[in-house]
Amino acid sequence: MEIPPSGQRKNAARRRKRRNGPSRGVLAALFFAAILSVPALAATLRTLRLSIVLAPDRGGSAFGLPAHVAAFLAGGMAFAALYAFVRVPARCYVLVHETTHAVFALLCGSRVSRLRVDDEMGSVDVARPNALILLSPYFFPLPCACVLLAFGLASLAFPMVGSAAGTAFAAIAGLAWGFHFCFTLNALLQRQTDLDAYGFFFSLVAVLLLNVAFLLVCDVALGPAVCSSEARIVSETFSRTYAAALDALCGRL
Repeated sequence: MEIPPSGQRKNAARRRKRRNGPSRGVLAALFFAAILSVPALAATLRTLRLSIVLAPDRGGSAFGLPAHVAAFLAGGMAFAALYAFVRVPARCYVLVHETTHAVFALLCGSRVSRLRVDDEMGSVDVARPNALILLSPYFFPLPCACVLLAFGLASLAFPMVGSAAGTAFAAIAGLAWGFHFCFTLNALLQRQTDLDAYGFFFSLVAVLLLNVAFLLVCDVALGPAVCSSEARIVSETFSRTYAAALDALCGRL
């Protein structure tokens, strides 16, 4: 299925920004920031793995995984199978893509107008686009975030973690994240001007890092993890990863 390179049809203000573009100094700084963020990506991946391995088993397990993780993966694989064998309307992704641009623009205080969605293309007018707004649809799965919000609201009234309803929410969240993953991967395989505006390397590292970070948020939100223990794992993993990277760099100098 061909996913529209929706980043190619943005507003005139965004095109002016890209034509003028950030200065070479800003692009260079972002490039080096991306290099420094590579160990953070590795540390976030390791943190996610440790979070799953060390998760308290309060809701049972499946295939050696905590119940919420197994349900999340099952939902993601279910959508991947659906995506592979059924023609999922591209208009659904275009709507989510442009809506995510608009949501992050509003969060950044930018004026949004004229959101347009067609069967193959989409556009949204943003007064002051920035890197966060441009990259938001690639790292923030809006449908999955809505499922997590619903799970959080339900948890205020009912004990969701470890229950059948909690497992069902995890499966739906996985289905929503599978939607994000499949369509975003297909979009990234095409040329996206959203990723070129602030440098492709910086944009790619940022998208990968924030996607993994969102998966970590899903694990904490849907499972029995305690925030204090998760914070300790994150702190220890990041310090060890950057220490190892610094040792490797010093060893080559």
